[in-house]
Amino acid sequence: MPSLRELQDAIRRSIVDRDDLDAAAWILDGGIGPGRRLSVYRNTFASTLIRAMRLSCPAVDRLVGAEFFDASVREYVAVRPPRSSYLDEFGGDFADFLEQFPPAQSVPYLPDVARLEWAVNCSIHAPDAPVLSAAELGIVDPADHERIRFQPHPSVSLVCSRFPVDEIWRSVLAGDDAALTAVDLSSGIWLIVQRHESGIRVDRLEATTWRFLDDLFAGCTLGNALSKYPGIDAAEILADLFVQGRCARFSLANTAVPGP
Repeated sequence: MPSLRELQDAIRRSIVDRDDLDAAAWILDGGIGPGRRLSVYRNTFASTLIRAMRLSCPAVDRLVGAEFFDASVREYVAVRPPRSSYLDEFGGDFADFLEQFPPAQSVPYLPDVARLEWAVNCSIHAPDAPVLSAAELGIVDPADHERIRFQPHPSVSLVCSRFPVDEIWRSVLAGDDAALTAVDLSSGIWLIVQRHESGIRVDRLEATTWRFLDDLFAGCTLGNALSKYPGIDAAEILADLFVQGRCARFSLANTAVPGP
């Protein structure tokens, strides 16, 4: 008899790699052949992941059609199977897969639409967290302002694309074919995605503002970020961060400072 570990690994190879050799040897026929029994689990596994991806990427699904979408997710699962039973975490690199997936090359903006939808999905499922207020920075000595590091709220992320994927995304979800046809694919965009009480917001930013925030959210100190973007209106950008509740906490370089 195989150990539990060996049996589980054989079933995994059957479901994910479509290799039934070991698993079939340990399954009783019982009127239904081992191959058919295993195929039931394999099909359930694939259909469950396809449904999960369809919920995460509704615009991608509608752009390419159900048949193409199902086939692309099956290929994605084959090369990048889930590593967690939490399905909301599955699909984070689907956009990267689409970039390399030959049948998707005819729709060049498809990967970035998938990236936007993944950011929206992450924002929906992000944990709640208190937001940082400007008043809380009052404990910092002005001499230390350059050492401040900001941590974005868990529901906040940045997305950029050489295509106006926000317009494409909204037009597809609204079923507005006229608006989709009118989209100018030559214009790039810089977006910030965030969950508010009223729902998910996807807003455009000016390119320099987006890059400044990208550096801050990546852990760059305020002083270093300001030196990279001389002349930027940091006061207005930071005020907007606090008004919109886009930061959860802050720290000083090399010194942790409690958030709210």
